[in-house]
Amino acid sequence: MGQPIADADAIEAADRKYVMRPWAHPPGEPVIIARAKGCVVTDVHGKDYLDLTAGYFVNNVGHCHPRIADAVKRQVDEVLQVSGKHGTVPTVRLAEKLIKLAPKSVNKAFFSTGGSESNEFALKLARQYTKKPDVAYLQNGYHGLTLGSLEVTASEKYRESAGKPLGTDNYALPTAYCYRCPAKQNPATCKTECLDGVEAQLDQRPNTAAIIAEPIQAVGGLAPPQKWWDRLDRIRKVRKILLIADEVQTGLGRTGKMFACDHYGLEPEIMTGGKGLSGGVGSLAMTAASDEVAKSFFGGTTPTNGGNAVSSAAGLALIETLIDERLVDNAAAMGRHFTEAAWALSDPWIGDVRFTGLLGGIELVRDRGTREVLGKTEVARVKDHLHELGMLITVSGWHGNVLRLQPPLSIKAAQIDQFIAALRNTLRTIRGA
Repeated sequence: MGQPIADADAIEAADRKYVMRPWAHPPGEPVIIARAKGCVVTDVHGKDYLDLTAGYFVNNVGHCHPRIADAVKRQVDEVLQVSGKHGTVPTVRLAEKLIKLAPKSVNKAFFSTGGSESNEFALKLARQYTKKPDVAYLQNGYHGLTLGSLEVTASEKYRESAGKPLGTDNYALPTAYCYRCPAKQNPATCKTECLDGVEAQLDQRPNTAAIIAEPIQAVGGLAPPQKWWDRLDRIRKVRKILLIADEVQTGLGRTGKMFACDHYGLEPEIMTGGKGLSGGVGSLAMTAASDEVAKSFFGGTTPTNGGNAVSSAAGLALIETLIDERLVDNAAAMGRHFTEAAWALSDPWIGDVRFTGLLGGIELVRDRGTREVLGKTEVARVKDHLHELGMLITVSGWHGNVLRLQPPLSIKAAQIDQFIAALRNTLRTIRGA
């Protein structure tokens, strides 16, 4: 336990009275954080939590990394923000660094302030270049909560939050959910049957400008096999359909590669990034494109704080830290450790364990043989019990039964083992209750 702050109860009371929150909270939430370091956050009462969410997937190098803090302090005394018509030194350097790390198919970067916004600009860019209105997305895909990004987000709950109707120019393609393959295929012998209808589907929509997809879906940690992406990539290239690779959550080392595209050799014409891009400082996102596609871009104007100099300086420090501290390699190694440790529990409620680097989670089932989904009541109780034991997680997945585990890339094996011990205790406790 850390030290509580003097007016902890008053702070929580003020939060309840004055702060509007986007969703209902279970018991014990929201947690009001007073201090954070590395993979651990401390609430106003002094309780420590192991943060398996990385501050909602933004602190890739850990909370309050000194290298990022130092970069911000230096930048604050030089330039804060200028008009989008101009530029700053850290913003230019960050663009150069990102393009050199990204797939060779993207050559220029445009900065905005958040992942949803970066995807909005990607949609605009694809439509401007192709002069076509339709955009395909994947089942279970998530690309943001603003109106345009909602139109390419699969969740009906999120889509309905904006009121109806949403636009009719967007439509869903099958995703690769191998654990629950609709064709009941063994992954080793699968012939990507889930894609069999996609060519006809695209041919019925000749006005399709692009397919937007995360290379690996963060919702549930669904990682398609190589042959799945190879086939979809061939299908869309024959039809001259652009690929928008959404790397908002999957980028910057999260999957054990700098970008998730690198796992598959994908070369998108447009790529987006956000979340951890500024190391948890301010808001920063990127829409990158090929030279050819970028020629058509007209943003109308720029987001007021897009490419903020302080956030850009933090972003540069973030990338340097990822490389110098070998945190991308650590993400790959710790993802393997997470997988082995979770399977070693041999718990009857653990149906599947999916990690690509430190993107993924544990799918809970009532029965491993039938793969019946564990009910929302039990999943909520699992999450709440883990919370009581000092574990911050979220729940995700197509059926809402995946413990979503995306900690800072600096996490150590001992901290993962701490979580696994808490999970063992939790699953036995909830099942026996």
